Amino acid sequence: MKIIKLASAFTALSLLSGCSFISGLANEIVPEIEIEQPTEPKTNKMPSITEVAEELYETEWYSLFCESTAEGNTKTIVPGKIKGREVEKAFINLYSDCPEVFWLNNIYYTGTAADGTEISTNIIETLDEEEIPEMREKQEKALDKALDAIPSGLSDYEKVIFVHDYLIENTKYDHKGAEADTTGLYHHAYGCLVNQKAVCSGYARAFQMIMQELDIESGICTGSNHAWNYVKIDGDYYWVDVTWDDYDFGDPVHTYCMITTEQLMNTRTFDRQQGFVPDCTATEYNFIVQNGGFFETYDKDAVLDYIGKNSDKEHCEIMFGSFEAYSEALNSLIAKSALYKADGIKDKNVSYYRTDELFTLDIVLK
Repeated sequence: MKIIKLASAFTALSLLSGCSFISGLANEIVPEIEIEQPTEPKTNKMPSITEVAEELYETEWYSLFCESTAEGNTKTIVPGKIKGREVEKAFINLYSDCPEVFWLNNIYYTGTAADGTEISTNIIETLDEEEIPEMREKQEKALDKALDAIPSGLSDYEKVIFVHDYLIENTKYDHKGAEADTTGLYHHAYGCLVNQKAVCSGYARAFQMIMQELDIESGICTGSNHAWNYVKIDGDYYWVDVTWDDYDFGDPVHTYCMITTEQLMNTRTFDRQQGFVPDCTATEYNFIVQNGGFFETYDKDAVLDYIGKNSDKEHCEIMFGSFEAYSEALNSLIAKSALYKADGIKDKNVSYYRTDELFTLDIVLK
């Protein structure tokens, strides 16, 4: 994502940490502004991935390990001879199946037991094992609070959007935790739901935990030192990245809300081993599509009309169907300041976020 901030349209463009702002204009005449245009669309090839979920689900020991771990046990004896690399695969899928587990630091040991294999796990160094039951109760209460906040009568799509926004509105990204070299609560759903501070895995596990309670098929995938989710709505899979839609200020955005694999692969790669990787090709329930902000080609009048109709909102989110349409829109709306011709815009302070990889433009109006 490229976040751009334009200074006043009467001043030179200044790029600060990739961020840009446009200030409101009282003058009818708006000069052209020089901006950095994308030169070509970015694409990543889908890597060769080993999906571990199916092979784990075919074993008896994995379900026993998950059940025991979710009950709070740090030692589990499972039948058969289980190798360390198989336990490593189990951890890949554990947090999709048991996102409520927050006390582990992902260090494990295997040893021979009289009737099978003993799997030992370690809790996070900063935790006292005796405190975990009380902490589990706190997490359950936080989960219930999130579920109670969901209005009745929503469709599955609307529930996904509500939970996406709820987590963003009630969580701060933990920058200090992201820089730490140890596992902390910020990596887990507990950090997101209870402490309201988390890194990407915390957001993803909290989202997954709530989806399970709503009986919406979902899971977690990882790659590029990052974690995100997939969901299944009306028979189709979509990607959801709550973390990357959290700007740490203002209302939630939805750039990465219900996107396709093609779009996702423009922004990251996958770790080689995954619990399950769905084929996300549908666009019907993409948030921007659902809200009328998708334009296959750049039609200035149509786009300005859409911006005007959304001028009372903090975010006007737009997506284009091709690199060419997106580039044309940037040149017209931003470089040539055409967006000020939209109703309700001229006297506002305007900033924008551009995501070249997804052909999206988020116009922020205050």
